[in-house]
Amino acid sequence: MSLITANYDQLRRYIYTLLPSEEDSKDVLQEVCISISRKFGEYDKTRPFLPWACRFAYLKVLKFHEQQRPRRVVRLPTEVLELLAVTRDEEEPVLAERLVALEKCLEKLSDVDRRLIQSRYVDRASTEQIAAAFSQSRRTLFRNLERVRRLLFECISRSVVLEGHA
Repeated sequence: MSLITANYDQLRRYIYTLLPSEEDSKDVLQEVCISISRKFGEYDKTRPFLPWACRFAYLKVLKFHEQQRPRRVVRLPTEVLELLAVTRDEEEPVLAERLVALEKCLEKLSDVDRRLIQSRYVDRASTEQIAAAFSQSRRTLFRNLERVRRLLFECISRSVVLEGHA
């Protein structure tokens, strides 16, 4: 359980890469955690846990797509899912580095900007709720969100470049 807990966010992001529906991703993640718990005896503790868990996730995503076919919902072909999974695996070190940089950059924001990002992306409050909480019009809210996202993007990009040359 401690390995699942320690890697939960990375596993969730991996699944979300392959299933962009938040509800579908949550359902598959729950199934993945159950499967990992059942099959943990097969895990080779000398190897990294996350790639092993991501393989479970990939197989569950494929199974999910197969189960969705009868519903006539447009889903990605298996080849595309495989390409996404491989690309995601290859990009994991960069994504992890950018995530660390994001944490540092969030600390540099003003309290108001940090609360704005928290409301939108962590609490997932609606636009109307955030606008009301910050006493802003929707237009001003969107401009402020765009400004803060740009600040974060620039800060992350600078951090990654600096770390890469250190």
